[in-house]
Amino acid sequence: MTRNYLFVLLLASTIRAFGWTGDGLKDTAANQISIMSYNVKMLPRGAVFIHHHPVIRARLIPAKLVEESPDVIVFQEAFDGKAVRILRRKLRATYPFCMGFQNRKVVTYKRAGGVLMFSKYPMHEIESISYTQCKGIDCMGNKGAMLVEVDHPAHKFQLLGTHMQAGGSHDLKLSQYKEAGELLKRHEQEGVPQFAAGDFNTVKGNEQLYPYLVDALKVEDGDISGDLKFTSDHLLCDMEKNHDPNKRRVIDYVFYKANGVKPASTVRYVKQFEQRWSDTHKSLSDHNAIVLKMVL
Repeated sequence: MTRNYLFVLLLASTIRAFGWTGDGLKDTAANQISIMSYNVKMLPRGAVFIHHHPVIRARLIPAKLVEESPDVIVFQEAFDGKAVRILRRKLRATYPFCMGFQNRKVVTYKRAGGVLMFSKYPMHEIESISYTQCKGIDCMGNKGAMLVEVDHPAHKFQLLGTHMQAGGSHDLKLSQYKEAGELLKRHEQEGVPQFAAGDFNTVKGNEQLYPYLVDALKVEDGDISGDLKFTSDHLLCDMEKNHDPNKRRVIDYVFYKANGVKPASTVRYVKQFEQRWSDTHKSLSDHNAIVLKMVL
């Protein structure tokens, strides 16, 4: 085999790996969409008995997120007004687009109950819902789902953000799955992929509920890469009030609904954000974040 022939083979492999345009090699990163879901436990400061100090953590979290640099961030439990204002101010330079606005009520949000989205790219709200069924303290949070459209340079897409009921009956869970799925269905378009991100409070592998969740939303899930495997991890997180080192679960997801758009590659991984903020705490939330990176 001649050297020239080897060179041609190498060049062809490079072109296939990176793509080719008339102007040269196309950067794969330009085709990548990255979405993070992160339950930040920023309940109102009035809940002092929880000792979760949302304002202190709100000052530390943004630098971690900017360093990780996902395209869109979907927060849950973003209830405390002052903490949210800090997040907005510190994220504004990197994430100028924000959706989710505080209601006049003390502890609820008008859109999707504590769901707050930040994006590097223009986005607009399509529709928000409040779930028709809830139980206990979750009813105060006015939980629901918010659907937005993001004008991403790789591909326009829709993104649903939600925080579902913690606990509750089987029927209540199924009701919320159904309503979130109907929200996606109402606005689906061929050629416009949809994502669903948030704290679904449904354990991956639960044979009674998890299959119903995926089926109701008509979405795809996938394996988690890397060493960290759990989004709710009592063993590694020091903010869990009922500490049980054996309680390690995936309950946060970034799902995908293709609508005719097949990704070239997909990876999901868990991110743990830590920085010492008290004598006894370094975890910046009681959840780890989950990130989806997809090349279209």
